[in-house]
Amino acid sequence: MSIPNTPSLTKIIHSGSEGGLEFSRIMNQLLFEDSQMYNYYFQSFSDSSGDYKGVDALMEKGFKKIGLQYKFFEGNPKSHNKSNLKKSLFNAIDNFPDMDEWILVTPDNFTKHGIQWLEDIASLTNIAVKHWGHSEILTFMLKYPQIGRKYYATNVFRNHDAYTDREPSKAEINDFFNQFINPEVDLKQLFAQAQPNIMDLKKIFSEEIYREVSDNYYSLYKGLLEFENISSNDFLNKKIRIYKSTIEDMENKKDMLPGGMRMVMEEFNCFKRNSVFYTLKIGGISYNVWCFVNSRWIFLPKPWRIIYSVYDLRNSKQLNLLIKYLKWLGYGNNFNEKNTMGLNVLANRIIHGLIKKR
Repeated sequence: MSIPNTPSLTKIIHSGSEGGLEFSRIMNQLLFEDSQMYNYYFQSFSDSSGDYKGVDALMEKGFKKIGLQYKFFEGNPKSHNKSNLKKSLFNAIDNFPDMDEWILVTPDNFTKHGIQWLEDIASLTNIAVKHWGHSEILTFMLKYPQIGRKYYATNVFRNHDAYTDREPSKAEINDFFNQFINPEVDLKQLFAQAQPNIMDLKKIFSEEIYREVSDNYYSLYKGLLEFENISSNDFLNKKIRIYKSTIEDMENKKDMLPGGMRMVMEEFNCFKRNSVFYTLKIGGISYNVWCFVNSRWIFLPKPWRIIYSVYDLRNSKQLNLLIKYLKWLGYGNNFNEKNTMGLNVLANRIIHGLIKKR
């Protein structure tokens, strides 16, 4: 689905300093929602502090620190903007020497002249310098319609679910996975950004188990980044291959997934019908499985093991007997009739429940 043809915020909110303040509030709201959804650090500064520091907000995604500077003007930077923006960039670098990336956020998309100007100042620094304009802002509005509907007509959001649930384009697939053979990319950071949240998992796994799957992946990811001791340098000159598999492919035994995926699907009917799984192969190494949901890539290491774990624990007589005794002792508010969570999550919940009852 294409992004709806809508005016930029310069046509919607007030001009001048009043509009500038509202533009900052809008961006902070959108990015705060995004940080809560995808579990990354976000900090905004006051308007005056933002000018002094060279950033209006900071994001930390994995090991990457990103500064954002909001500027409310129409079109490309004019002459009087350019010197101030350049000054903001160098102020940001001085104040945040560990910053990896600086993003200029304005209401409109730049033309080729604006992009060229941005590339020219980027050449003066050792950090990445980028621009977000109307397209990026509207993408955030579509992801968080509770904010977007305040500024855009209802018809803009009529296909909101179709937009977030869309299949990635071939270019998006290639752009993402080609990062694995880019020696400048931090692969630990790439995996950290691909951590799934419960809303992502709800779109892949059945209603019966997505909560337990979420509990298990939350625990798994705590140790995953320590376990994954890999570098893109290991993949230099290696051939990269990407395979797409649907539920129908699995049913017809035409998928390119490990056998465990088909086994759990047949045994438990545990995946949503429209789920699509991607396999990444670099040389002789496979990374299974990747999914594109809510307009981003997530990584699900060996989901068949997680699913077997969920059902094994559900049917564990010992654990369910323990739950029965704890409920008899008065801890019923903390448990269901059957164990519906990973073992470590269950243990934490038992401990929390016991402390809470003291």
